Amino acid sequence: MDPFRLVTLAVFLPFLLAATVPAVEKLIKHRIGWFASLVAFISFLLIINVVPLVIQGESFKASVEWLPSMGIEYSIYVDGLSILFGIIITVIGIIIMSYSNGYMSRKEDLPRYYQWLLLFMGSMLGLVFSANTIMMFIFWELTSITSFMLIGYWRNRPESVYGATKSLLVTASGGLFMLAGFIVLRSITGTFDITTILQNDTLIKTVHSHEFFLAALVLIFIGAASKSAQGPFYIWLPNAMEAPTPVSAFLHSATMVKAGIYLVARVHPIFSGTEAWFILVSGTGIITMLVAGFLAFRQTDIKALLAYSTISQLAYIMTMYGYTTYHQPGIGVAAATFHLLNHATFKACLFLVAGIVAHEAATRDITKLGGLRHEMPVTFIIASIGALSMAGVPPFNGFLSKEMFYESSIEMGHALGSPFTFIIPALAVAGGVFTFAYSIKFITAIFFGKRPEKGIPSHIHDPSVIMILPAAFLAGLIILFGLVPSIVVQNLVEPTASSIMMETQHLHVKMWHGFTSSLMMTLVTFMLGILIYTKYESIAEWQNSFNRKYPFISVNYVYDGLVNNARNTLKRFASFMQPGPVKAYVLALLVLTIILFAIPFLKLSTDLAPTLNFNLEPYEVLVLFYMIVAAVGAAVLPKYLQAVISLSALGYLVGLLFIYLSAPDLALTQVLVETLTTIIFVLAIVKIPQTFKEHISPSQFMKDALISVAIASVVFILLLSATQGIVSPFESLSYYFIENALPLAGGHNIVNVIIVDFRGYDTLGEIAVMCLAALGVYNLIHSRGESQ
Repeated sequence: MDPFRLVTLAVFLPFLLAATVPAVEKLIKHRIGWFASLVAFISFLLIINVVPLVIQGESFKASVEWLPSMGIEYSIYVDGLSILFGIIITVIGIIIMSYSNGYMSRKEDLPRYYQWLLLFMGSMLGLVFSANTIMMFIFWELTSITSFMLIGYWRNRPESVYGATKSLLVTASGGLFMLAGFIVLRSITGTFDITTILQNDTLIKTVHSHEFFLAALVLIFIGAASKSAQGPFYIWLPNAMEAPTPVSAFLHSATMVKAGIYLVARVHPIFSGTEAWFILVSGTGIITMLVAGFLAFRQTDIKALLAYSTISQLAYIMTMYGYTTYHQPGIGVAAATFHLLNHATFKACLFLVAGIVAHEAATRDITKLGGLRHEMPVTFIIASIGALSMAGVPPFNGFLSKEMFYESSIEMGHALGSPFTFIIPALAVAGGVFTFAYSIKFITAIFFGKRPEKGIPSHIHDPSVIMILPAAFLAGLIILFGLVPSIVVQNLVEPTASSIMMETQHLHVKMWHGFTSSLMMTLVTFMLGILIYTKYESIAEWQNSFNRKYPFISVNYVYDGLVNNARNTLKRFASFMQPGPVKAYVLALLVLTIILFAIPFLKLSTDLAPTLNFNLEPYEVLVLFYMIVAAVGAAVLPKYLQAVISLSALGYLVGLLFIYLSAPDLALTQVLVETLTTIIFVLAIVKIPQTFKEHISPSQFMKDALISVAIASVVFILLLSATQGIVSPFESLSYYFIENALPLAGGHNIVNVIIVDFRGYDTLGEIAVMCLAALGVYNLIHSRGESQ
């Protein structure tokens, strides 16, 4: 089977089989998690079949036409980067769904849980294998929707609803900025196909020199930062920890939060090598790394601590992908790629450990835990492996990628020159110090110290094999990748780095390189980390005190203020824009119409010399006369019913005029609409007093008359100039529709073709409005029936 079919099947298999989960659950009951694990395993096998192609340094792209007129295709791109993410997604998916069999209670709504997990996995796979930016955006937003459903899985908990809502607002909004960036990029390059840009040096140079380069970069990066919880967008991730722990391990450590990292890596060849890329990407990464690492100290919830560590670790990767100069565009690419893989292993492992501890101890509060190493020895060993890897301690894989981070920081500092020769490596060490401190805290707070006498069950033990085995497997990978890094470096990291750099990369990763500068930085990190750890509690207390004293110095404070005050803000805006009387709205629209017409008319109009045709047939004069009489009657008749009938007569006369002008479709529409509105008006009018009670003052009358005359004059001039146009030369649009109705839309009825095809979106919008109106009427009728 060719790679296109293999990858397509891997992407859509979770979508297809997610629909069968409820039926399968009826057959195998609570063992439905193993079915979901099997789906993830099949997707993994399909992707693995493509790995040999990538190891050989090749890439593959295939597509099927979707919207050819817009340059949008269903297209799959297989290279080292997409394969790396595909393997991470499916492997972690297998582990998480297997682990969930022991974690999730049988009383839970398991079909819904596994359905959304499978849909999320399929969305992530579709995202990383997309070659078309519009297709990528669709899968991007699908990950936001599916993660919203998973974070808010426990719908009866306000915290879950709050976390799910925040994640959706932040990540989905960021996706809209990303879409705008893709559109700007398309305006520069003329294509939505990202591989076309990546493989064309001329297009990349065009992007760099274009005036919209910065706009495209900023918009796309906002989408990446919002998804990967970078910069001010980090606020959604800690609240997302209200999801079930397996969900947190899957989404918020290994997969979804790395979607932004994937996007940065994918567009790296397009935007890197510029100062803007380094300042924006590395600048955001460094600040986020330090702030999140520092804020992790005050977290007492295990998952909250891991959430802030995730933000900080993602910032490491973002920083490394941002290291670039004109002559060395990919300084940190290899280090970032390796750490991306390592982070997926040790962070998923730690989240599973957090789930085990919470499952056995019935709490996630580290202030209520301690001394559990004796009762949970296996969990303790696994947790230590994961935490020490995150801290960058040898011989685990985190040490290797941390060393590479320090090496790339030194190289970037030298590339920038003084004073950055010292500043960049120093900032990298500061981030490592914070990481070391909270990693050690994770171990000591749970497993060392004195066991609390109250607050946790009297008997605690290691969990069942179903829960311990997935975490142990990840711990085994941590050790394996640390001791024998060539396994993943040669087969995954090198092909991925090569695909990002668009040239072959060869890496030499091993545990011992001698007494290098990066090793010295690591030793400094350990010493300062131990020192900071001794001040851990005092730093946390200072943060809490500062937060109580200055709560407004927080991104969360701003977010909550905006969201919580949205209703009052919109109410004030609505009261200004909608004061109440219909007359005010009509007056505003009429004045705006005059202004919009007058400005271009005065600036662009030429001499108008319309030729009026006064050769009217007697029946034409009669129709026009009655139209004038009906219009005047609607304006001057003293009673509502009489005015409505007169206005309705005017509408029917317009329909008659359409018939005379050979427009039967318009005439039929006019008659139907006029009949409906007349019935509605009459039904409403007969229920109210018939005499107008509104007193119109002379000044008000003069103002109304002035507006009426102005509007009438505008319409009159437009009609006079319709034959030759305001801006000459003028050609009627009707010729285009007449010539293209049959070849483009296959229809002989030109009016129908215009409505259904040429104005299809407009018609669809009108249908949507009518459906919403119908739903509103139905609800009003239904509520009226309930009140009675």
